[in-house]
Amino acid sequence: MSAKSSGSRRKFTKEFRAEAVAMVAASGGNVAKVAREFNIYDSTLGNWVRRAREEADGAPTVEERAEIRELKRELERVTRERDILGKAVAYFSASESRNG
Repeated sequence: MSAKSSGSRRKFTKEFRAEAVAMVAASGGNVAKVAREFNIYDSTLGNWVRRAREEADGAPTVEERAEIRELKRELERVTRERDILGKAVAYFSASESRNG
C-alpha cells in the first residue's frame, strides 16, 4: 500500500474502457495481462469485460437500470395518488347521495 492516500478515484472514458475490453478479447481473454499493460486493476478491467458481455447479451446498461429504477418510483407515486383520489371520489359521492 502506498503511504499517501488521496481518496479520489481515477476516471476512465468510455473510449478507454472500450479499448481495454477489446484488447482483452484480442488477447484471448487474458484480463491480468491487459490490466498490467493499461496500468489498471485486473478486477476493474474484469468488471468492464463482464458489463460489456452483459450489454452484448441485451442486458440493460447502467444508465438504463437507473432510468428503470426512477420510472418504478414514479409509477409507485402515481399509483398511490390514483388510489387516494379514487377513495376521495368514493367518499364525496357517498356523502352527496346522503345529503341529496
